[in-house]
Amino acid sequence: MVKKRRQRPLPIPPRPERRPWSREFRLQVAVIAGFVLFLVVIGGIIGLGFFQDWYEENVERPNSKALEVGETTFDLDYFARRLKLMVAEYGLQQQPEQASLVVGLLANTLGSEELLRQRAPVDLGVSVTPEELELTIGEQLGLTESNPEAFAAALEQELKRSDLSEDEYRGMIEAGLLGTKAQEVFSLSVPETIEQVKMRQILVGTDDEALSVLERLEAGEDFGDLARELSLDEATKEQGGERGWPDNASEEEEVERQWLARDELNLSYAARVFDLEVGVPSEPIPGPGGYFIFEVEEKEADREVTDEQRTSISSSYFTHWLDEQSTLVPSTEFVSSDQDKFQWAAEKAYGL
Repeated sequence: MVKKRRQRPLPIPPRPERRPWSREFRLQVAVIAGFVLFLVVIGGIIGLGFFQDWYEENVERPNSKALEVGETTFDLDYFARRLKLMVAEYGLQQQPEQASLVVGLLANTLGSEELLRQRAPVDLGVSVTPEELELTIGEQLGLTESNPEAFAAALEQELKRSDLSEDEYRGMIEAGLLGTKAQEVFSLSVPETIEQVKMRQILVGTDDEALSVLERLEAGEDFGDLARELSLDEATKEQGGERGWPDNASEEEEVERQWLARDELNLSYAARVFDLEVGVPSEPIPGPGGYFIFEVEEKEADREVTDEQRTSISSSYFTHWLDEQSTLVPSTEFVSSDQDKFQWAAEKAYGL
């Protein structure tokens, strides 16, 4: 048998000799690497800037403080959503120039709601039961009978409309109920009879103008004529300065002027008005909008309180109570004093 010849293995080609990189090539690589690193750094800076802007707009600012009442804090996101709801309910969508006024009104509203939640049960002994809250929410939703499925569907729709969570919505309704109960408490404290006056007033801008009015009165000019000529108070000017006419009374109607109780007047001048003698004009009294000259035309020490007056006086008591509670539970509003927060909330509320 013939043996096969064993083939020799193929020779392994020698490895190509590595040549060192030329200086020019190394320089090119360094330039390219530096450029890539530069792009990475720039991209990182831009990305970080976008992230910081996004974080500030969507996380940091919405969660920042808008209002603080005692130990309770309302964040800017909730404030903006309540502001949006107030703007819609008052029909102010086309009036963003009034944003500063609405922000102040909302801050007062939220502050009052929180004072009621904190102080009404303690100081007035009033509270809201779960059953009362459910019934009131049902009335707010327009439901006339108990129907759990209809209640849940209507509540879900209302939460979408108001852009509030269920807890936030229930808290708002609870505060309104507490306010109603508090006013009922104060209504019971209004006496059946009280000192009342019929009065008139002239409002001017400065103390010197008020002194000029007094000089003309002392010279014999008629109080009503001077009120029609000079008074800045549009509500009483055409009536010769007389207070107590119903706001909705027309010129054709024969409407009797209302008597006024002390608690229906502004605190800054109420006491001084009731100290006046009948027919004797007051000295200039500073008040809202300028300086007043008052004159009491009639006065009764024990005049019966009407239903309208009882409501007005109890509202005055309620306002005084809130003012007292605010000294016990101080509050701080952060939106009006911070332009960034104010702008953010206004844009959310008015859709700017």
